[in-house]
Amino acid sequence: MAKKNGAQSVETIPGRKIVLSAGVGKTNIDELKWLTETVISEAKAWKSTGWAYIADCSQMSPVTATEGGELVVMTQKFVEAGCKAFAFAEGKSIMLKVQAQKNTERSQTGITEGHFATVEEALDWLKKEVNI
Repeated sequence: MAKKNGAQSVETIPGRKIVLSAGVGKTNIDELKWLTETVISEAKAWKSTGWAYIADCSQMSPVTATEGGELVVMTQKFVEAGCKAFAFAEGKSIMLKVQAQKNTERSQTGITEGHFATVEEALDWLKKEVNI
């Protein structure tokens, strides 16, 4: 069952070491901090073996520069917690893709990332290309 806070929700993918978050509309710093803590908590059992993160951004509004900075911190914390790959489901939004790529670049983590239209495409990529 998904955990929810404001615009954000978090759940794990049954049978896989993947945490999925989904957002709807506009988010804020407090929700992003909750998201970071919740995802890390969900994935803590997989720290030594590695896990993946999918962000379903397809129904999200673009974030501000301040929120983008929080996403950079989130990326760094996920990598420290054993995350091996990020997948973004962005629908058809070019703006969301550009923001996600820039935030990952600013994190300076070198994390593997993929960008997809749907969560299903992200799941398939993680299975085939990342083996998670």
